[in-house]
Amino acid sequence: MPIPPTKHGLPAMACVSALQKCIRRGLEREAMEFAVELHETSKGFNTMLCNRLEIISHEDICIFSSPHIVPFVKACCDQAREWYDPKMLKPGKSRMAIGNAIRMMARAPKSREGDHFHVAVGLRAALEHYVPEIPDWANDGHTLVGKRMGRGLDFFREVSTQLYPAPAVADPYEEEFYRLLALKARQPKTATPGDFLGAEDQDE
Repeated sequence: MPIPPTKHGLPAMACVSALQKCIRRGLEREAMEFAVELHETSKGFNTMLCNRLEIISHEDICIFSSPHIVPFVKACCDQAREWYDPKMLKPGKSRMAIGNAIRMMARAPKSREGDHFHVAVGLRAALEHYVPEIPDWANDGHTLVGKRMGRGLDFFREVSTQLYPAPAVADPYEEEFYRLLALKARQPKTATPGDFLGAEDQDE
């Protein structure tokens, strides 16, 4: 079933496309004009608009410099859906939430890396049937292979817990952590709630 046009006869998906391209270019007023066209057409178009704004927050915004954008846009879109007035007697609240999401994204640092990253990895698996190889350093005492190889606490500390980039500040709890793990390893094995709830090796 084809998507109907907007209230003024514009193609709905072309409005969605223009909205996203305007946000990418920092054209917040123009983006809002297309958003209003969709918002004032119907509740269904408002939902489609909000869904697209949430996707844009992942596709086109630099999350490393602006990690607050994703939850902010989601909150705005949740409110825009909740506050939507089908009779358009009081559209302001819902429209305001949409406008705040658009302004925030239009002014934010942009990046296409999020979209490129998931496609580069996900489509390789789907189209080329790529299967990752488990590296040797992943096989520690939390895996069956590592257990068979006798890899214990020393391997875990020296290999499994390597961090990159390395922390700039020393961990004040590291020595106590390993002292207590070594002490625990010498205790008789008994079942505890942690053995069944969230333990790292429970997927074995």
